[in-house]
Amino acid sequence: MLPEVFECPQCKRQFVFELVESSSEHSIYCPQCKRYLGEKDLNFIIVTEIDELAERLRFERDRLERDEAVYSMTDCDAELRTYGIEVHKVVNVLRKTLAELEALKSTYL
Repeated sequence: MLPEVFECPQCKRQFVFELVESSSEHSIYCPQCKRYLGEKDLNFIIVTEIDELAERLRFERDRLERDEAVYSMTDCDAELRTYGIEVHKVVNVLRKTLAELEALKSTYL
C-alpha cells in the first residue's frame, strides 16, 4: 500500500506517513509540533480504495454497455459492428469483477 501525505493544520508542514507499520501504535502525530492528527484505520483505507476502483470499473462498464447497444444495433462499419457484438465479453468480466470487489469489501466492514 502506498504511503499517504498529511499536512498539519497547525504548522502547515507536510509529511509522508507509512500506513502499514509493524508497531501497534495507530495514532498519527505531526513530527514537528507533535499535534494529534488522528488514527490509522487500515480497514477504512482498503474500503476506500475498493470503492474508488469499483467506481472506475462501473464507469467503464456503463460506457461499454452503451457502445454495445449503439454498434450492435445500428448500420455501421463491419469492424465497429464486430466490436459491438464482442464487447459483451468484456462487460461480463467487469460485472464479475465488481461482484468480487463488493464481496471483498464486505470482509473489511
